[in-house]
Amino acid sequence: MTVLNDPIVGFAVFGVVAGVAVIVLTMLRMGGARPSRTAYTSATRPDRRVKRLDDAVAAMPALRRAVEVTADLASRRGFLGAAERSLRAADVPVRPAEFILAHGTATVVLPLVTFLVTQSTTSAGLVFAALLATPLLGLRTVVARRQKRFAAQLPDALTSLAGSLRAGRSLAQGIEALSRELPDPMGRELRKVVAEVRLGSTLQEALADASKRIASADFRWAVLAVQIQSEVGGNLAELLDQVATTMRERARMKGEVKALTAEGRASAMMLVIMVPGLGLAMWALNPSYMEPLFSTGTGKVLIGISTVMISGGYAWMNSMVKIDV
Repeated sequence: MTVLNDPIVGFAVFGVVAGVAVIVLTMLRMGGARPSRTAYTSATRPDRRVKRLDDAVAAMPALRRAVEVTADLASRRGFLGAAERSLRAADVPVRPAEFILAHGTATVVLPLVTFLVTQSTTSAGLVFAALLATPLLGLRTVVARRQKRFAAQLPDALTSLAGSLRAGRSLAQGIEALSRELPDPMGRELRKVVAEVRLGSTLQEALADASKRIASADFRWAVLAVQIQSEVGGNLAELLDQVATTMRERARMKGEVKALTAEGRASAMMLVIMVPGLGLAMWALNPSYMEPLFSTGTGKVLIGISTVMISGGYAWMNSMVKIDV
């Protein structure tokens, strides 16, 4: 049909059906990443749930068409690459077009359903704001936690790799051995590196791709050290030991700075929590006393001013205790 050939019409027609299916996909926590540009061996192949979902998408022309239209529109506006980088960094087995389609459809459909059920624009607006922000904030949180775990494993991994090199193994053999021994996320990322090398990439290219995927400054530093050593020569084991020692010292210094600034950070959190918490307590004890604050124009203005002042104070105090090491 000619109607389905139009991307905008196709997205509108199939958006609801595709969104319901892909929302389930986005919520599932399936073990195994599936980046759109990288193929992996059995060591990093997605599990059976991902395969069944891919088969379901392929078996539904409407859903497949909706995903294709979303990918085309997102690519034209530059959203596809950013979504792909975030999903790869979070190790979420969802294609970027599927994530964008699920997010967009849920953000449009569920607030509409909420409005039809409750007949309240306030409820619909709250649902819209929550659906607009929650998936992105959740994805950013997953990425940050995964990067933190990876950074904690990195110094020990570099020390073990230096020991493998001293034992007579090559760099590729040492990385392959570590990929089998280390837990995730370090072990999983190294298995991806090994798989890419087996598929024809050079070790330096695979490591550079991993550093982009993980977005860790420490790992990028280690990869840069390996690349420089491969060009100019030298004792790679000694170099890796020095890099690992420097990372441990930086981590120790960060811990000391965090301990010294704990009081300032606690004060900033109290600034945010105390005033709303006290207001909720007063509202629970005497609702009629707090009613004018929410029902009159003056009260709403005061709430807005307080929100701006609390946010500004928190940002100022947080900037004072935030020290880069």
